[in-house]
Amino acid sequence: MLTAIVIPVNMQQPIRQQKLLESDLNAYRGLVGGHIEVITLDRPPASLYFNEEGKLLELPVNLRATTILWAHNSAFRGQDAIQGPAFIVGPVDRHGDDQTAPPDLIDLLFHTTRYRVQVQAQNSINWNDTGRVFTDWFEAYAYGVQFAQQH
Repeated sequence: MLTAIVIPVNMQQPIRQQKLLESDLNAYRGLVGGHIEVITLDRPPASLYFNEEGKLLELPVNLRATTILWAHNSAFRGQDAIQGPAFIVGPVDRHGDDQTAPPDLIDLLFHTTRYRVQVQAQNSINWNDTGRVFTDWFEAYAYGVQFAQQH
């Protein structure tokens, strides 16, 4: 059994944690409303699942999942969007099975009350503090992604 972070499209619906069996493909499909596709996230390592046919079906853009994607995998920043519901689990283990969503990410999204945005410029080892503090994780992520795109 693993814990996933479920990200609904509707911004009025909160993100939530949900228990899944890592071998239950139907549960994965049920969370995204169809066939699944996965993208790897960095820092912390994780996997973002979403509806493979989201664009074809013209599902609404999932702003929260897209913002997390852009923040945790810069190759997609400003290039692609997640359409439809999504969820995050941890990276695969040595057997190829998904793991529970990273504890750091669970803590950040569900238990943190203040967010300070730091951005690492591409090809740099240094982190830049933007000087901003937020009380909402999505606002902090959106600001960080926008800041990274401009610098």
